[in-house]
Amino acid sequence: MSEATTAEAVSEARPVPEERLLAISADEAFQVRCWWQRLTLPAAELKAFSDAPPWPKGVRATLRRCDTVEAAMLTEGFRLLWHRLSAPEGESEKQRNYRLQTWACIALVLAEVRAESPGATLGSQLGKQKKETGKPHMSELRFQRLLACRSPEELITHLRRALALIDKRGVSAVYLADNVALWWAERWRESQGWAASRPSQRLSFQWANDYFGTQLQYQHDND
Repeated sequence: MSEATTAEAVSEARPVPEERLLAISADEAFQVRCWWQRLTLPAAELKAFSDAPPWPKGVRATLRRCDTVEAAMLTEGFRLLWHRLSAPEGESEKQRNYRLQTWACIALVLAEVRAESPGATLGSQLGKQKKETGKPHMSELRFQRLLACRSPEELITHLRRALALIDKRGVSAVYLADNVALWWAERWRESQGWAASRPSQRLSFQWANDYFGTQLQYQHDND
């Protein structure tokens, strides 16, 4: 079965759950989840989602050794993802370069995720209380640093640290990809001198709303 045929069959059998998407399309969400599954899941688990085999472990390992977007672009793991994506009609060379950087960054970050929970956001997982201490997995100070990332290198570093705090599991691969794409979309708007998107559509709001909302829910449940 070809890659395209496999993807089509899986799409019909297991549609992507409706997840809050602000920067990637539903098709991109499906493609990135299929890519992550083949990159990460062992063969026995992957059978529940696809007839296609997992990629060699070295593909993920190489991505995880990358520290920059440029390095990620040179990996087989990124190419396997990039070739699943459709180019927007009328895309300029500058837009294509931005899109390349966006998806290379997505590939690099998602390579860190060991197991996913569809529908679970990064912000909500970081805000959850640890049973041992009753404190959130990520302190508010570290969370503010995550919100303040201004360069790709900062984003990669802080996202890797954030994922390590939750054992690199329990988040939606689709949501995480959308978060990274939204960060890059906001940089693109700034580079073009466009007006900022509505506050509720910005990444900092989404992360903060999930992070602090989880803490408020925990306090409510324990009052």
